[in-house]
Amino acid sequence: MLKNENKFKTKNLHSWLGPLCIFLVAATLFIGHRFQVAKQQGDDATKGIGNSCHFVNGRCRFLIQGRQASAHFSEPPEPETSVTLTLTLPAGTQVESAWIEGVNMYMGKIPVLLDQEDQSHWSGWFMLGSCSEAFMKWQLRVNLKDTTEPTYLYFTTET
Repeated sequence: MLKNENKFKTKNLHSWLGPLCIFLVAATLFIGHRFQVAKQQGDDATKGIGNSCHFVNGRCRFLIQGRQASAHFSEPPEPETSVTLTLTLPAGTQVESAWIEGVNMYMGKIPVLLDQEDQSHWSGWFMLGSCSEAFMKWQLRVNLKDTTEPTYLYFTTET
């Protein structure tokens, strides 16, 4: 009699074991995904940096030593396409160098070739390389003469 009772318990346990494992795997994947999404949303690369902004509709406004500055793209940046960048800086501000780096994937330093048009306007172009990421975060670093901190401008591309 004991043997039959154990067989019944074993069969009952086996009938629940498969769905239980599936539930545990699904719950683990769900929790891991939620954690990753929360981490990405909370991962703000601009925390603690005063001279920074995020491009919205191809435009970005920021401060340089308390004075207004702006940047805009001629068109939304896409990999392997030449894009013109225009900077409007406080009068007399000199750009030493500028380059773009990938934030979520290393893509090297992509130079931004800027020329001064007048006292406060700079214009130049760049071309992003293609990568395996469908959604790419980028930072444009602008180094200014006579300032200790660079200015960071952030944008994204999607393929």
